[in-house]
Amino acid sequence: MDSHIQQPSRTEVWKMFNRVAPRYDLLNRILSLGIDRLWRRKMTSFLPPREKQHVLDLATGTADQLLSLFENRNEIKSATGMDLADRMLHIGRKKVERAGLSDVITLKIGSATDIAANDQEFDAVTISFGIRNVADTTQSLREIYRVLKPGGRLLVLEFSLPKSPLFCNIYLFYLRHILPKVGAFLSKDPYAYRYLNETIETFPCGEAFRRILKLAGFTAIAVHPLTFGIATIYQGDRPE
Repeated sequence: MDSHIQQPSRTEVWKMFNRVAPRYDLLNRILSLGIDRLWRRKMTSFLPPREKQHVLDLATGTADQLLSLFENRNEIKSATGMDLADRMLHIGRKKVERAGLSDVITLKIGSATDIAANDQEFDAVTISFGIRNVADTTQSLREIYRVLKPGGRLLVLEFSLPKSPLFCNIYLFYLRHILPKVGAFLSKDPYAYRYLNETIETFPCGEAFRRILKLAGFTAIAVHPLTFGIATIYQGDRPE
């Protein structure tokens, strides 16, 4: 790591996302080869089978996950997206407006560790590629549990490390040596995508995160690896 590049703290990582906001969607498509859209679509299939659902999407960014939810599920009545990065939300609002969903999707500044919502307000809470960036994972899960209705579901989509040693080594080479250089060049931010690989490698993925969800009180926990394990969907329910 270059000595002059300062790693963003988890309490200020949103500032980094504000810097890369204008190129964020393009970078996602290029660096994931478009697979991130398939992952988001897959996560929508794990929503609970309830009519007229109210959904909360945390670390919503440019609203890709919310748009995917409305494209693929017709049970959703309304949704709220929260993020600390106002420039990401600005882009998200334009996308929501273009999709004709401004009347059912609300985007606002908000923290995943101090959710501005009533107890038991939502049928489902989603968070895509954001849980590893929150300042306090335990506090965030406590807040998510609070705002979920009994029987409501948490869905987390996050990067993970493949179990296969061969594929894991190939993936780590990509994360450590290719992604940071390409990401820095395209985003014009020298640290953003180096930070990404560091958070992926240190995140407690797989069974480790299942245990964290269990300790937070969630039940019916399931772990769904995607694309050889480079991403994973976690689901957990608040008991009835």
